[in-house]
Amino acid sequence: MTLGTGTVHDFCARKLLAAAGVDPNDLRLEEYEHVDRGVALAVRGFDSDRAELVEGAVSIASGILRRWRAPRPELVAGLVRCLESRHSHARGDAAMVLARLVSADRAQDIAPAVPDLIVAADDSYDRVAGPAALALARLGHPGALAPVHRWLASSGRLPFFQVTSLGQVLRPLAGRADELLPGIRRMLVDSADREGLRPVLTALAAWVPVAGGAVPELVSALATRNARWACDALGGIGPAAAPAANILDSFGRGVTRPPRHDGSTLSPDGPRRWHGSQNAAWAHWRITGDSEVFLAFLEDAASRGLGGASLGRLAELGPQAARCASALRPLLESPGPWTRVHAAGAWWRITGDTDAAVPVLLAALEPLWSGDADEPCRAAIRYIARIGAPARAAAPLLEATLSSPRRFPADVYPAARAAMAAFGDDPRPQRTIVS
Repeated sequence: MTLGTGTVHDFCARKLLAAAGVDPNDLRLEEYEHVDRGVALAVRGFDSDRAELVEGAVSIASGILRRWRAPRPELVAGLVRCLESRHSHARGDAAMVLARLVSADRAQDIAPAVPDLIVAADDSYDRVAGPAALALARLGHPGALAPVHRWLASSGRLPFFQVTSLGQVLRPLAGRADELLPGIRRMLVDSADREGLRPVLTALAAWVPVAGGAVPELVSALATRNARWACDALGGIGPAAAPAANILDSFGRGVTRPPRHDGSTLSPDGPRRWHGSQNAAWAHWRITGDSEVFLAFLEDAASRGLGGASLGRLAELGPQAARCASALRPLLESPGPWTRVHAAGAWWRITGDTDAAVPVLLAALEPLWSGDADEPCRAAIRYIARIGAPARAAAPLLEATLSSPRRFPADVYPAARAAMAAFGDDPRPQRTIVS
């Protein structure tokens, strides 16, 4: 794979290579022997006066740091300098690359970027503020809090790019819930029917169970077009969200329907379900412990073909979903890898049968051999970690992944280490191999 074509970033990278007299097709960042050359070209581009060449340097740096784990302090230093660039796109892209480097596999030291990230996050109307705050939040740095407080107090009047950033920045800040929940609760009231509230609701769903203080506002959100996202947050909170149980029961059984996500309404007597019925039925089970409403929904869905979130939520139910097993078994041979993996995970959780599930999960690990890990692959690793010893055949590949010089998505590393521990193997100390 070369740098490729078709995006602004790749176009700018090609402009940088052309300015340096390099054929873009001769720089293959997926091959380690090309990386030093790419680093040298990026370092040269960082200090250019031309916006497209600086953006090209950021693109090349991103390509290297996304693929390889070896520390590259010169690239980090160049990205830090970009935070002070007069070129807005270069600033924002550099901040996002730095944010992506903060992961469970921290080979790159981005501590030198912190002072500039704090300054960058301070301007809520600059596109760099969102990714800068995200980097600080992932670092656990208190500098992320001031912009978040300002955004929460905005009553939904932020530019769209900052609204979308807010949910991402909130997710790693669950440990500061006591400090942030008052502002979130105000936003839930002030922006109850705004589409921009959805990233905040998604973040709350990941804050389980510390988001419990927002239950009254989340219950109110069930009457808006954001009801589906409110269902997920309430379900994540669990029993502390009991005041929502009756409404969720009514939604899950189709007795009443909130506005659709676009604000339109469905006729109570119409044939179509509300698009969030599954979310409501799942939340009702999570809150009450009574699975009947949720199982009735899933059985009806199974009669028409299971798919989507149904499979993951079937896995959560485990043996309680035994009456859905017959509809699940054929999906282990689905042509779609996403469906196969989640069907295998659900099949194991419901039946305890590893003989059928484990081969499907092991096959989904194949991308790891080529240094990749798509969503089905990452889900398979998580299921394998829960299954433990019966999936021990995955150990050599997972151990190779943990010690590989290639960089995988951040969630691969904790899942792979959890799997190795479940096998009874101590994962090797984190290290980077260069070839």
